[in-house]
Amino acid sequence: MNLRYYHHLLLLPLLSLLASCINDDYSSCVQYSLTVSQTDSIGNALTAEVKGNMMAYLFIDGKFDRIVTSDPDGSYKISYDGKLGNASLVAIGTSQKDSANMFTPAVGTDMNAMSVSVKRDSITGEYLLPSSLYYGTYDISSQTAGSGAVYGNIIMKNKPARLHVVIRQLKQYFGDRDYRVELSGFRSKMTYSGKITGDSIVYSPSSSFEGADQLVTKPINTFPTQDGEYLTVSVYCNASANGGKSRASAKSLIWDTNRDIDGNLVKLNSGDDKVVIVDCSSRDLVLTVMPWAVYTQHVVIP
Repeated sequence: MNLRYYHHLLLLPLLSLLASCINDDYSSCVQYSLTVSQTDSIGNALTAEVKGNMMAYLFIDGKFDRIVTSDPDGSYKISYDGKLGNASLVAIGTSQKDSANMFTPAVGTDMNAMSVSVKRDSITGEYLLPSSLYYGTYDISSQTAGSGAVYGNIIMKNKPARLHVVIRQLKQYFGDRDYRVELSGFRSKMTYSGKITGDSIVYSPSSSFEGADQLVTKPINTFPTQDGEYLTVSVYCNASANGGKSRASAKSLIWDTNRDIDGNLVKLNSGDDKVVIVDCSSRDLVLTVMPWAVYTQHVVIP
């Protein structure tokens, strides 16, 4: 290939950056070419599903400006007038399309007013969130105006946490009943600035007894706990209304607990995959917290 022609081809993506600067004076034009890293914040490869469901949002001075589509090579080309201030490119990708409620943006919307939220099953009322909901942001400085294109990578972080609950010797100490586990201390939304917010929500995962006397819930996917808020595990049983004369049922609280074996309140962070274990034979009903992978290997802390 003719080297001069090849050089011209290399310039084409950069020229496309300049095209969105408003006037012929490019001294205030900020230009970036950003790509999403192939691996996430802990080194795991991003799946094809997450890449295929990726959306990128440009915010200038904290306000939504536009959705940025990727070029065939996967890069996001950005240019704007640096006089408008600093900017951020926010990328969000999920493992399943339409598996979370995505805010429909309007130009000028504050990024803290835009959010991704859990879905709710219209039949069961169950709160739903995909196991993979990746979030990444790249800060763009207006100080780079007029200096040519800046290249960078967006590192994605999987925001949901995954939680299982195991309750031991429940029947032995509280009887053979119809039990219900509720998990509280969670919020329904994550803003496009990455903050956890929204309404308080309570998860009621289905559960079943395994082994002799061990109640195990199905895992939940949830946003991490908000700063200053913590997990509470509550166990209810169905109690017949009207002294047992009616078939109607109402739940009755058996116990709840929110501290671990060391007396600390329990938080969930992004990317956690944990199990909390409660042993009803213990004098104090506390939460033993460990990675799910450790639990499944039968390395169980007494």
